[in-house]
Amino acid sequence: MAYNNLDIDALAKIYPGHRSQIEHRASIIKGWNIPPGSRVLEIGPGQGDCTIVLAAAVGEHGHVDAVDPAPLDYGSPTTLGEAQAHLSASPLGPRITWIQADPQIYLSTPPSDEKDLYTHVVLFHSLWYFDSPSKFPSLLRPLSAHLRPNASLCIAEYALQASSSNAVPHVLAALAHAGMELAEGKDVMRNVKTVVGPAWIKEVAGTEGWVIINQDQGRERVVVPPKGLADGRWEVGTVEGEEFEQEVEVVAGRDERLGAMLRGMREAVLGAVRGVEGGLKGVETMNVWAGAFVKAE
Repeated sequence: MAYNNLDIDALAKIYPGHRSQIEHRASIIKGWNIPPGSRVLEIGPGQGDCTIVLAAAVGEHGHVDAVDPAPLDYGSPTTLGEAQAHLSASPLGPRITWIQADPQIYLSTPPSDEKDLYTHVVLFHSLWYFDSPSKFPSLLRPLSAHLRPNASLCIAEYALQASSSNAVPHVLAALAHAGMELAEGKDVMRNVKTVVGPAWIKEVAGTEGWVIINQDQGRERVVVPPKGLADGRWEVGTVEGEEFEQEVEVVAGRDERLGAMLRGMREAVLGAVRGVEGGLKGVETMNVWAGAFVKAE
């Protein structure tokens, strides 16, 4: 049975300026068929673009617990705290509980009441924020104690592929950001910290006992984001910028080979942008992979 006949116009009115983000998330969430009354754990909600769509999907008798370790003053021009307060004051606010905590710490204590168990766990564009790949399997291990029978693990992350040449700069920029994160260390707040792809996600999930739901059911797919989704332009613009260039030279002064690699990555991004009609304004967001898993019996 198909669920989630989501009203994009209504959601966009609740969250002005986020329409393309909402459209992108709604198109994937619809494929996960989250029924009304579901109890969802969202890991890494950020500013709530996915959270508001999930809140609409679960209906008035469902609920979303959104767990994020980031400080509430993180984000620009709107901070996480401001975004969360705005959504909490909306008609869908009562369906959302914001939890500022490390997800692993949050999951270390199983719920005392069965009604608090989750039907779905969602990670939507959050894996790249993890400061190491090992965080993902470590997160999966305690999940079972928090889930109802036949619960789903739903993941959406960038696919590291581009259907259009206009999205190639975004793929290259993501790798440049990850390289800079590695060079500078874990204490820097970046949008891209750990780059992982669909094959690795499925392999790790499988190792931890999760199996992908049949592709014929529409649960695993690669999605081309809407043209208005600006994520690609944001990441590419940062790599093009003077601050990133200066950071590269700082790294080069400390480690010649690492600096050369980052310099080459940045040049690759700049070259790819030159091949896009309209330059940076014409850059598109790379494809997104989405999959849903269930725990193997």
